Amino acid sequence: MKKLALIALTSALLTLSASPVQAANKEGAKCTTAGKIVKVSSKRLVCARVSKRALKWVVVPRSTTTTVAPTTTIAVTTTTTTIPASQRKAVVTLKRSYGTYTGVSLKVSYTVEGNKDLRCTTLSKILGEDFNGTRISYIYDIAQTSPEICTVTVEYIGERDGDTREIILSAAPTFSITDTDGVVQTTLLGSPQSIWATRPAS
Repeated sequence: MKKLALIALTSALLTLSASPVQAANKEGAKCTTAGKIVKVSSKRLVCARVSKRALKWVVVPRSTTTTVAPTTTIAVTTTTTTIPASQRKAVVTLKRSYGTYTGVSLKVSYTVEGNKDLRCTTLSKILGEDFNGTRISYIYDIAQTSPEICTVTVEYIGERDGDTREIILSAAPTFSITDTDGVVQTTLLGSPQSIWATRPAS
């Protein structure tokens, strides 16, 4: 009887030593305690639930470091350029010498005035070049009445019948005037201008 008991005990011990207490710790193998972490060689394994019932060893990913390139800020510099007064265009404006005129003369006048000294000789007396006219037969004279003022005298078309007529002077599309610095201006502000002229009946 003692021999049989000894053989049974030896057999049980051999069976116990051949069956591991738990499965081998390797990736994909079954494990028993969720969340348990072990280290195998250079890897770290965690016991994770991969399905409703199965727990398996899963490799814990190594933390990665992301390098973000530094942001470069470029400053934008605004440069202000100042044009010397001698190179600026003159501001020129057309004006009428008076709003109404009554008399036997057929001549009325307008002025071209600038904020710089002007060269009135650069204005043409030919209609259609620097000026256009309505009820104007021709430009009689262009005179330099001051450094900044050119007086334009025109002869208008009117009869001695007591009627009042609108005499209009305006800038032609090709208008240009040069100041004493040699700068050309092609814009005439205030254009057109009207004078209401009446020639009394004879």
